[in-house]
Amino acid sequence: MDPSEHLGRLLDSVAALAMPRSPRTRGFDLESVNQLQVTERFIPLSTLYFFLDFSFEGRLPGGGETLLELITEDEVPLLSTPYVLWAKAPWNRTSSSLQERLLDTPARFCADVPRKISIMRARLWEGMTPMSDSQWKARKLDETANWKSVFEFLLDIIHTFEWLGHPDVRVPMKNSFNHTAQVVETFGSAINARREEMDIQERVDMGALWLEYITSLFNTMVARTHAFFLTSVKSTISKARAEYDATVDEKGVLNSRAEAKRCGQVWSDLERALHRADTYIMVSLDGYTGFASSPSDSKVVGSLVIPPSRWKSRKDLEQERPWPIATRHADDTNALYVDRQKLYAMLDESDRNHDHVRSLQRGEPKSPWREPWISIIQSRTQWSLSHGGPQDQKWGFVGYMLTRKPCHQEWEMFLSRLYADFHKSGGGIEGFDMVKHNMDIQWINGKDSGLPHDDIEAAKRHFRAFSSSTDIRKRVWKMDFLVVDSECFHSYMNPEPKLGSIKCSGDYGGYLKLVDTAAYRQELIDATSPGYQNQMRVLGRLVFDDLYPQLAGLVQRPRDLWPLAMLHPKQVYAGFPVQGQMSEWENVWKARVAFWAAFCRWKQAL
Repeated sequence: MDPSEHLGRLLDSVAALAMPRSPRTRGFDLESVNQLQVTERFIPLSTLYFFLDFSFEGRLPGGGETLLELITEDEVPLLSTPYVLWAKAPWNRTSSSLQERLLDTPARFCADVPRKISIMRARLWEGMTPMSDSQWKARKLDETANWKSVFEFLLDIIHTFEWLGHPDVRVPMKNSFNHTAQVVETFGSAINARREEMDIQERVDMGALWLEYITSLFNTMVARTHAFFLTSVKSTISKARAEYDATVDEKGVLNSRAEAKRCGQVWSDLERALHRADTYIMVSLDGYTGFASSPSDSKVVGSLVIPPSRWKSRKDLEQERPWPIATRHADDTNALYVDRQKLYAMLDESDRNHDHVRSLQRGEPKSPWREPWISIIQSRTQWSLSHGGPQDQKWGFVGYMLTRKPCHQEWEMFLSRLYADFHKSGGGIEGFDMVKHNMDIQWINGKDSGLPHDDIEAAKRHFRAFSSSTDIRKRVWKMDFLVVDSECFHSYMNPEPKLGSIKCSGDYGGYLKLVDTAAYRQELIDATSPGYQNQMRVLGRLVFDDLYPQLAGLVQRPRDLWPLAMLHPKQVYAGFPVQGQMSEWENVWKARVAFWAAFCRWKQAL
């Protein structure tokens, strides 16, 4: 290798080590990040908000529409009007509104939740896929060599459902549902009394609407998550077998023992994870107000035995299946590694039996409907257009071009690279193609708007006025905005190298800054998102199919996602990281500390 190339690589490594320095925030290490907790409701506020939408629109999270009677258009304002101003006796004794009563959640319906479980639960709860195809491929999780990262990610999903199914969560979540049922049924009674006075025959059953809505939400969460899980496991195992086949064809079966063992290990670990998913990715409705089990109920959302009993039932079903090949080779598994036909016969026997047990335990899988946030974009766009709204219904963010250094041609090159990332969005997300053509950034030229170079505070002041003006697009997100400053511009035009020691793919790339306009109590930030300063770098390819649905779907606020970016070497939000990925990141920070310590010693010795 040319000496200048050695020098170039050394300088690249030094640059990667040197920027940025470790932030001086409490708890900046992997263990502390994993121990972060947040207090949240068992049933999120976003669910209550979207339920109220459902009560007059009738659109279910899982697709389709309810057949139940709905709130009428003239009754919608009553959702936020104090009972005393519109209801008949005895309901007019209440000075608050339905919305106010729903927001006033008793402390017993909240709990401290581990941060990673909170973030994953929020995503799955709102019907989002655990990870898009584009992100899966960017991280190279579609390559068998990274099957351990696949396993770690799938375990994070299982842990989330194990948390949901734990008695300490399942019981108070049921009680929270029942409390909400009582609150909305009171509203329904007041509405029906008003209708009777107005000689309107139809009656609304708010309790039945609430149960139908939450059942559809749970079915969507369970169906999409398990479908993703099953596809990920089967695909990874299939590729492991294909790679083993290629090795055998090239070197012969006797010289492919190591590859055979790896194929068997991939199959064993991922199938084991799938068995847990089959058992735990379910939600019980037992004890929910209005729920009565029937033979036609879903096997995965409804009346369920507790998880330990489900696991025992699964084992009993497995024992009832024939296992002649596995029994024959139980005492000589090494023989399988030098006989491809025997190895595949055993794997196929196991797959057939487990697929049969899965069908008995879970019933036939349902194809997930388009993701709820996409349905919301579509329905609100259609409503707006049908009611004389603007023709420009593009959705996305407002973006500020704050750096003044690039010339026109450089901006064009930057935007071409940025939009190339944008157009990777949506793979594996049901319904995304239906709204992809309308995704966009509403750009604000900082220079033309009189904003100083790279001045984010000035952009905040401008956005505060712009977001409430008629110039802003109707469908863009109005609580936060994106920024392209000099740093973001260079991330696309002159990307810094990653350290060669980093094994995880998909962590690096061009990024933008997300600016959060909300105000938070410092003690809240210190406890739940230490080091957060109301802005966060976000990989460009995640803007539309990851960041936007979490914000606009009221799933997360930027501060909630910050713990996933804290340990990234450049503190960039790169999606949901697995444990091994975060360990690699922490090693970079440790290397920086060692580098700067060595540098200081060298400087002192001069």
